[in-house]
Amino acid sequence: MPSYFFLESKNSDNISPFFSVFIVSLSFLLTTLFATSLNNLIYEKDVIKKPNFVLSFVFLLLNTPFVINYKMMIFLFFLLFFLNNLLKLYKQKQPYSIVFNAGTILSLLSLYIPHTLVLFPLIILATLVFRNIDWRVISISLLSLLVPYFFVWTYQLFFHQKLLFPTFNFNYILINFNFSSYPLHHQIWFSVLAIVFLFSVFELFRWMYKKSIRSRESFTIIIFFLLISVLIFLFTENTESVFLAFIPLSIIIANFFVYYKKSRLSEFIFILFFFSSVFCRLSMINM
Repeated sequence: MPSYFFLESKNSDNISPFFSVFIVSLSFLLTTLFATSLNNLIYEKDVIKKPNFVLSFVFLLLNTPFVINYKMMIFLFFLLFFLNNLLKLYKQKQPYSIVFNAGTILSLLSLYIPHTLVLFPLIILATLVFRNIDWRVISISLLSLLVPYFFVWTYQLFFHQKLLFPTFNFNYILINFNFSSYPLHHQIWFSVLAIVFLFSVFELFRWMYKKSIRSRESFTIIIFFLLISVLIFLFTENTESVFLAFIPLSIIIANFFVYYKKSRLSEFIFILFFFSSVFCRLSMINM
């Protein structure tokens, strides 16, 4: 887990102090813009029907104990386009272009983090959940994965370079996980997050049957999105892959804060989550 504040800024100090400020500002801007875009997408697709900005704040709070990485934020924007295509499959009688776009985006993302290809089953799952799967959908989704690599391979063959293939390195990183070795501010934040997550999961499964058909089916995809992204993080050596889980996790947590009927309890938990996040970030700055 990253335990540094603005690592990109520290690595760029030798280039120019102004460049460091630029990187920090860009990272903050992209994170805020992404949080707003995610919030708008989930509202427009009727996953969470109540208009609010809770999801934006939840996503920002989830990022507080981690390294601000503008490259990963750009990556997440593409992943958001991928999720957008999955949710657009609802009531699509001819979803072929949408499936192709989703597969192509996923393939492009695999050029940066190869393990994102493990998210491919989400495309098939989405067509199953939204009831528009057929053999052409499966064929197109598989072929779309090859499109970016076809252009890369063409370039590499032209310049006599070695062909690029996605490589997968799996390693169960929690074997070395020692909670007590983490600083106090991280222990507090992870403990609060665990409480928030448990309440969120309980709230989702307790009232999921009362949601609209579209919302219920969308949450099915989001739940599997979270499960697969967590597995990617747990079984790969790339710690940046933890950001993949932030999208579905923030949606599930936001659903709890928006719909939980005991408003005083949800407000208390949100305040606890907020102050633990602020405390965590401030403690990291002073390290």
